[in-house]
Amino acid sequence: MRLLLVLLVLLIMSTIFYFSSIPDLHFIDHEALPAWLKSWINQYSLKLGGEGFFSYTLSLHPDFILHKLGHIALYGLLGSCLFLATNRSVGWSVFLTIIFAVSDELHQGYVPGRSSRFGDVALDVAAAVLSILLIRKLRQK
Repeated sequence: MRLLLVLLVLLIMSTIFYFSSIPDLHFIDHEALPAWLKSWINQYSLKLGGEGFFSYTLSLHPDFILHKLGHIALYGLLGSCLFLATNRSVGWSVFLTIIFAVSDELHQGYVPGRSSRFGDVALDVAAAVLSILLIRKLRQK
């Protein structure tokens, strides 16, 4: 069972790495959106910080939302599997998630058309921690 969990962790990490390696990854083309929706999205987007690793943009663009849902789903799953694979160690599973999230964001910074953001690391770790706590709570019942 443990070997299966470790293999699942490696599969999830490989999937995350694969998506991070795709240059200019877009699920929905901005130009395909109606003008009124583009205007509305621009009106309600929020940019935090200047440029670089510690800047972040919050947007209602469908592509942005899909990207963030992908982060939440994959890192939530990764956190849960790491928790089970590390013999239910919250500390180790969170630590390994942090290491992987940081390394993956740094890797993504070298992919053309992609960026590396601390906000994504925070989102990834938060998703993993919440899933770990949920799994832990469910297993205690």
